[in-house]
Amino acid sequence: MSQFQTIWDSRPLVANFAQRELKSRYRRSLLGWLWSLINPMTTILIYTLVFSVILRAEPPPAGDGSKTFALYLFSGLVPWTLFATMVNGPMDWLNAVAELLRKISFPADAAIFGGAVAGAVQSLIEAGILLVIMIGIGNASWAMLQLPYVLLCFTAFGLGIGFVLSIANAHFRDVKYLVGVALNVLFFLVPIVYPGSIVPESRWGLPLRNIIEMNPLAQFVAAVRDATYFGQFSSPARLLGIGIVGAVVFVVGWTYFVKRSVDIAEEL
Repeated sequence: MSQFQTIWDSRPLVANFAQRELKSRYRRSLLGWLWSLINPMTTILIYTLVFSVILRAEPPPAGDGSKTFALYLFSGLVPWTLFATMVNGPMDWLNAVAELLRKISFPADAAIFGGAVAGAVQSLIEAGILLVIMIGIGNASWAMLQLPYVLLCFTAFGLGIGFVLSIANAHFRDVKYLVGVALNVLFFLVPIVYPGSIVPESRWGLPLRNIIEMNPLAQFVAAVRDATYFGQFSSPARLLGIGIVGAVVFVVGWTYFVKRSVDIAEEL
């Protein structure tokens, strides 16, 4: 419990790191925070053009019966962007305070929690835009109430992995590049730009569809889509499962970081 008490007592420090990250993210940029919206919107436009216009792919029907590929994709990109930020971010957030760690003593995880808060703010903006669009087109339901819980669990899951990777990257700088490659591969292994139903049930003697759908990432993305695109509550088993997985990965990753970051400044 000491690590919980330590970070709780470091709330002002966490807030300071979060504020610094938010201010520096688009400093000296003409469009500023608009870039946080332009980047995902550009991705949505490109994939919609390729899959919906050129390949004529159709998404599953939404809760209101409509089929809009851009919204289907957006509902998958919101959780994916959050996950990628929580996995990739800790490596950068820890390196950013390397000089400070060498000069003064403070809990290194405060910098990561601060960065996570900043990253979550951007994801909440994207999620808010998605909800406004869904409500505006009449595809709103009470299932949206489960969205905060799902995003919190996904944040914990990604951050737990990020804690471990930040320690690994402090010792081996290649880790960050390997993670970038892995995330690019995972993006297409998780049903984000395509529905899981189009994956063959079996291939090469393997239950391919079951393997992809049982991937924890696929379960998190599916829960977000349930709340936003499909307008239905996820099954109790799915909600319980992502809660347990998120909590376990977060606690294990954070505990590992706290134990290994005592003299981390020497490695940064």
